[in-house]
Amino acid sequence: MRKLFKLAWRNVWRNRRRTLLTMGAVLFSVLIVTLTRSLQYGTYDAVESYAIRLFSGEIQIQRAGYQEEQTLAYAFGGDDRDWAGLLDGQPWMQAYARRLTGYGLLSSDAASAGAMIVGVEPAAERQVSGFMRTLTEGAYLTPDDDHAALLGQALAQNLAVGVGDTVVVLTQGYRNEMGADLYVVKGLLKSGSTDLDRNVMVLPLPAAQALFSMPGRYTQVVLRTDDFRRAGVYAGALRAALADDGYAVLDWDALMPDLRQMIVLDNVSGAIFLAFMLILIGFEIFNTTMMSVMERMREFGIMQAMGMRPGQISLLVLLELAIKVTLALAVSMALCGALVLYLSGHPIPLVASIRELYEDFGFSIDAYVFSGRTAVFLEPLISVAAITLVVMLYPALRVRRFSPTEALRRT
Repeated sequence: MRKLFKLAWRNVWRNRRRTLLTMGAVLFSVLIVTLTRSLQYGTYDAVESYAIRLFSGEIQIQRAGYQEEQTLAYAFGGDDRDWAGLLDGQPWMQAYARRLTGYGLLSSDAASAGAMIVGVEPAAERQVSGFMRTLTEGAYLTPDDDHAALLGQALAQNLAVGVGDTVVVLTQGYRNEMGADLYVVKGLLKSGSTDLDRNVMVLPLPAAQALFSMPGRYTQVVLRTDDFRRAGVYAGALRAALADDGYAVLDWDALMPDLRQMIVLDNVSGAIFLAFMLILIGFEIFNTTMMSVMERMREFGIMQAMGMRPGQISLLVLLELAIKVTLALAVSMALCGALVLYLSGHPIPLVASIRELYEDFGFSIDAYVFSGRTAVFLEPLISVAAITLVVMLYPALRVRRFSPTEALRRT
């Protein structure tokens, strides 16, 4: 075996041109696939992180059934649980905020529009979500604001109001009580989500509770963790702590199933591209190996005439191909690792037209982000190794069927 390995190395070096052709094909394909998948996974991370932390949060605690019905009947009171004691005891907890979400009709002198009315704890809310972080005009809410509100910028435009103007709010509150009040626009929000900016009105939590006739009650507790990708695991631990006492603990996957479906569909296109590149690699390796085998038939015939068995010649061909592909993969992984490491720390800024395209889908992304996660390197590495194993079988079997007499007749 050692002699065969040395002979394989010698043949690989002697046929440097074909070795370089095989290595070049593998290197180019692995580089393209790795960078493409790195960009895909990096974009997924950026989109998921933005979408999750924009409004829904990483985890929400609700009354069971609220996610389906979205009505105030599923609200719970502040004295139902010791939320501070429960959540502060979780080592992965970064921040949490209570929220009261309802719906109502907003009117101004110029127009009327339906809106989602969200009562928040201003300081805590800015730690768990991002929709309140960007003001285009005015000032942020404070807990002491009584009849002040923030409006989404598009909603304010539809109502033809600005900072300092007054809007009338009509709602159906808790237990079907009617709610009506006047609020001064304190600021305008631009979250980056067209739907949210067109529909949201934000109040301090006590003001929202008064509007909906729900003192001390709220509909959600929104949580931020130390790793949004482990939100499902954390949600499971929280469910166990709550002992299913009429509560639902939902991670972002359950809160935004359409986001997961969109990413899965896009990932399928990436997998198809990967399969296409693998087919090209397979054809190149097969073509190069078969040409090498056919050109060396006389050499193989001499080897058989000198006593080398067909199985040993097949093994020699396999070793030569394995050495070429291993060298190509080693060089590819080193080059790809260096490129991905650099690009993951230096995102490429998006041009304005691409940013606007993302905003049309409700995402505010400023740069191409590359991911260095393990799958970026494992997918091309395992795939190329697998396709190599497949394409090397025929040349090896072809060599076993060589007739020494016919091979020696070739010039």
